[in-house]
Amino acid sequence: EMPRKDKRPHSAVLQDPDAQENEVKPKQDVPPPPPQDTGPTEAVILHPGSSTLHLGLASDLSPHSVPHYIAYRYNSSAGGKPQQPHGVPSVLTYGAELTPDLVIQRKAGLSSLRQALSEARERLDVVEPVKGEEEECALFNARTQPVSGQWDDTEEENVRWTDVSGSPKYVIGTDALYLAPDSGYRVFKPLRYGKLNVASDCPQSLMLNMLEDLWTKAIEDFLGIPRKEFKMYRVVLIVPDMIDRSMFKEFINILLLRMEFASALVHQESLCATYSAGLGIACVVNVGDERTHICCVEEGVSNPNTRVTLHYGGSDITRLFYWLLKEIHFPYKGCSESSLEDGQLVQHLKETLCHLDPTITGIRAHAFSVTSRETSVVHDYEMKLSDQGILAAMGVFYPSTFCLPDRSPLMFGQCPPPPDPEDLFDEGHWLDSQSQQSKSAPVKCEVLEPQQLLLPEATKRLSSVPPGKILGLDQAIHFSIDCASSLEMKKKLYSSILVVGGGLAFANVSNMLNARLQLKLPIVLTKGLEDMEIFTNPRDLDSSIVAWRGGAVLKCLDTCHELWIEKQEWEFSGVRLLRERAPFAW
Repeated sequence: EMPRKDKRPHSAVLQDPDAQENEVKPKQDVPPPPPQDTGPTEAVILHPGSSTLHLGLASDLSPHSVPHYIAYRYNSSAGGKPQQPHGVPSVLTYGAELTPDLVIQRKAGLSSLRQALSEARERLDVVEPVKGEEEECALFNARTQPVSGQWDDTEEENVRWTDVSGSPKYVIGTDALYLAPDSGYRVFKPLRYGKLNVASDCPQSLMLNMLEDLWTKAIEDFLGIPRKEFKMYRVVLIVPDMIDRSMFKEFINILLLRMEFASALVHQESLCATYSAGLGIACVVNVGDERTHICCVEEGVSNPNTRVTLHYGGSDITRLFYWLLKEIHFPYKGCSESSLEDGQLVQHLKETLCHLDPTITGIRAHAFSVTSRETSVVHDYEMKLSDQGILAAMGVFYPSTFCLPDRSPLMFGQCPPPPDPEDLFDEGHWLDSQSQQSKSAPVKCEVLEPQQLLLPEATKRLSSVPPGKILGLDQAIHFSIDCASSLEMKKKLYSSILVVGGGLAFANVSNMLNARLQLKLPIVLTKGLEDMEIFTNPRDLDSSIVAWRGGAVLKCLDTCHELWIEKQEWEFSGVRLLRERAPFAW
């Protein structure tokens, strides 16, 4: 008889099948499989400013910087000629007519500025310039004559007008700035002072269409991504800390619904700048072309009570520099304040000659060239200047020299959101709805001012600013840090000041700003304060692209995986989704 292999009783082997399934099996410590992300892995980083658009892939070391302008072909069948380009005056043009009072304020501000420069040189034991230097420079510049020559075709091509022989519907960036006067195109600037550049003949819908065309063309031309492939990419959008919520919503509509990116992530400039610099606590000073934003980041969170917006920036320095050059007889007599081309020339001179180093004294000579795009004739000029470069750059400490006739002097706190009917939790819309339903006893709807959204301490500080007072950059930094949460936090913020943006990218800016802040540092903060450190080029990055680089870092953070807004989610939930996904208070 063959032996049985199973020693158990026969009844035990023939058990009920259900009993076998319910048999408890020993637990095994097997980790669950990691979740697989099947969505796009590459992301486009967009940082739109009023004058410059920074864009690139997250894997790029540096972005492409494109002038934020677009020009559309003029409809000649309508008759007439293109008017003065809406919203695109030259950088040398003021927002309103300079009244005699503003000119007097400028001269008084320059007097105070010269006195401050003299005191700074005295503290550094720098010998004062010899009297009469400006008169000597003015005499030389008035007598100098340009040397003319024919332009060489082998040199750079940017001395020619933009080629529009193919009659494209629109051109962007540098091509839009260098269009011939009779080209039949009209230039637009969609953003101005951080807002949509809306006017009577250019409504908001038109400006949003321009942004879509401009961003699409820039991504196609500079990143080489066709429009039909946008759905294969994510997008990171970097916005100012103080931004209108309605504009914020429209930006996401453009990216997800119109341009059809797979998903979007939006974050604030100040936090992106700290990500790039590797700082958890910092007072971020973002000096742009038209505005300056100051905000304190405390432990990775932007404190809304410390936000300050100053309505001046790099373009105001350019205008002041041009005014100082005219005072010493700028040799290029044909420079036109209404010409976009001449505005770019003075902008280049400012970036080359302006500085914040009090130790640089004496008369300096500088040569520059002006090329006629019609005749291809090059005019070489030579001029002399003394302290015009440092005086123009120091204007941010004495903003009365900027002649700001049409801009409010100060914005503080958080912009009050307008009522949004798409957001069920929006307080303004709820009050409007209640007032319409209650005819007998309507609910009084009060529009909040920015200061009404602040803490009591911050409101008290705001009330100490005289009406109409224009704060200098150093005063605004003190003002912002003084509204921080605690005394210990204020000391940490003074020890970590991060200056970004291209509006103040001058030599020796950190030393000059340090000296100005030390002069008015509160006594209570001097005890136990570490060395005041000002970062202008963190990790050897250009100050104008620090925030963009932070957006590329943000895309790689594991903590941000749940913050992406998918296209399908936005179509279904809309702006309500931002209350859950926005990495800042909505």
